[in-house]
Amino acid sequence: FEVLFVHERPGDPALAAVAAARAAVPDVDARAIEGRDPEAINPKVAVLIRGQAAARHDLIASADSDVRPDPLYLRDIANGLADADVVSFVPILFGARKFWARLAQFTFNTVGILGVILERGRAVTGSTIGVRRTALESIGGYRAVAGAIADDYCLGLALRKAGCRFALARRPTRLFTPGGDFRATASWLARWMRTIRSAAPIHFWVGLPVTAGPLLLAAAAIGGSAPAAWMLLVLAACRILVTVVVDFRFVWDRSLLRALPLLPLAWLTEFALFLTAFGGNTVVWRGRRYRLKAGRASLESA
Repeated sequence: FEVLFVHERPGDPALAAVAAARAAVPDVDARAIEGRDPEAINPKVAVLIRGQAAARHDLIASADSDVRPDPLYLRDIANGLADADVVSFVPILFGARKFWARLAQFTFNTVGILGVILERGRAVTGSTIGVRRTALESIGGYRAVAGAIADDYCLGLALRKAGCRFALARRPTRLFTPGGDFRATASWLARWMRTIRSAAPIHFWVGLPVTAGPLLLAAAAIGGSAPAAWMLLVLAACRILVTVVVDFRFVWDRSLLRALPLLPLAWLTEFALFLTAFGGNTVVWRGRRYRLKAGRASLESA
């Protein structure tokens, strides 16, 4: 295998880490590739296009900079692609220390990943994706999603329309939780929700009962409605069950179980996020402001 570190410009601070990694494992074929596709609106896809052109092998895996793969990562990709054209992973956030980041981590790990699990890999996530070169080239390569803000979701749709076979890796991939303080965490979650509303409106509206249901039932229960109180208890029991299953099956460190007391606040936050998605159709990503429309993005300011 080979490892390609694709960077946009010379003097990128990450190149020091690249040099240290190459020195630590000199027997691994690793290269630093400079450049980006000048026509790609999405900055991540701009470097993926450059990486695809430089890659030497038939199986290609892309990973975001916040991914922390385990030692079996490449084996999981190879095993998944043995009988498929695309392999995706269940994304798990970890490493949150501050309160608001812990709350976002709890929400994402108990709600955000349910769609991936239920789709059983047929909806890929951008954290890391393994794909056969032939399948990627059949849709025009990464350039096919150069104008999409939700490049992972749009890439999965294009590959599905092309008749590609999908697989879900047996182990999850771990992502370092972004944000930290309230402002940074709120900005990340707002971008996440607005992107979902633009690129996957069906998934967004299906999530309405999950976000609004508990608050409506709580209001009715406070007003003396016994059926609402029982339904609220059922919803809480289901959320606790999901939390336990995800923690023991994917997370492994009991962080979700320790965060269960945050459930009432999580319900309130999730509903607020749902409303935030209607607060505009622009997002800030990597220092650039984009305007969203039907999953596509146009650069407003850099």
